Amino acid sequence: MSERTIVGLTPWLPRLLANSAWWTEPVRAERLAALRIGIGAMMLLDVLWTYWPQVADFFGTGSLGSPEVFAGRVATPYWRWSLLRGVSDAAAMQGVLVLWAAAAFSLMVGLLPRLSALVCWALAVSVFNLNYYLHNSGDNVRSIALFYLIFCPSAAAWSVTSWWQRRSGDEQPVYISPWPLRLLFVQLVLIYFFNGLHKLTGPDWRSGEIMYHVMGNLGWTRLSSAQAPMPSLLLPVMTYTTLLWELFFPLLVCMPAVRKPALWLGVLFHVGTGVLLQLTMFPFYMLCLYLPLVPWETYVDRWRSR
Repeated sequence: MSERTIVGLTPWLPRLLANSAWWTEPVRAERLAALRIGIGAMMLLDVLWTYWPQVADFFGTGSLGSPEVFAGRVATPYWRWSLLRGVSDAAAMQGVLVLWAAAAFSLMVGLLPRLSALVCWALAVSVFNLNYYLHNSGDNVRSIALFYLIFCPSAAAWSVTSWWQRRSGDEQPVYISPWPLRLLFVQLVLIYFFNGLHKLTGPDWRSGEIMYHVMGNLGWTRLSSAQAPMPSLLLPVMTYTTLLWELFFPLLVCMPAVRKPALWLGVLFHVGTGVLLQLTMFPFYMLCLYLPLVPWETYVDRWRSR
């Protein structure tokens, strides 16, 4: 442990967690850096692809997000907030999006990462509450990940800062305290579990018919059933596989023998829904939560040894 370079805060933990190596053993900084790069890149894509092309339709006077439409969302008793409350000019929103894109790029390359994450988080929450119907759960995942990055040493690897340190001759691996990655993993587990519970209350999920309705609804699917016909037995299999995987995900990831298959199923699930369904950036932000699970340090050390 003494030869390791450990950066960032090491928080106090209750005794049960403090005695667990999973919560206390430092991990390589590349894992946190991968999360930072993924979130920054997806957010930059989000701003330029989702918001910018239709900014006048989404924000400003006379738009779908005209200030009076969602004024009640930031009023009592809800206590939600937006730094952009009352903005009625689409041109002003274009300036906000430029700032947001610049902060996302800065976060991605690791330039002033904590300040960049703070700016991105504040703008993400502000824009979310400015036009609530424009967003989905993927935007909640975005805000959660950004909030963690405000407090983490995410530029300890794969960043402008770490690149400059390597130029000065410092080639030693850098480690971080694992708490932000562990909390995000717990968040991932809870997202799946409670989604599964919510799905279980739906009769179409219990009957196995939900995917039939989804694939026949052009508001959801990218391909109609006529364009991409599927065997009739495949749709209920997809339905029950998704439902059972989400409900039992907390148990599956606790069992070493099935942990990797469960995680790979999650990756395939989000790739598949991203291809087949119109979920905007939700699958991409969820996939970012998988990036810290990849053993990047193995590939980095292998490359350096060459």
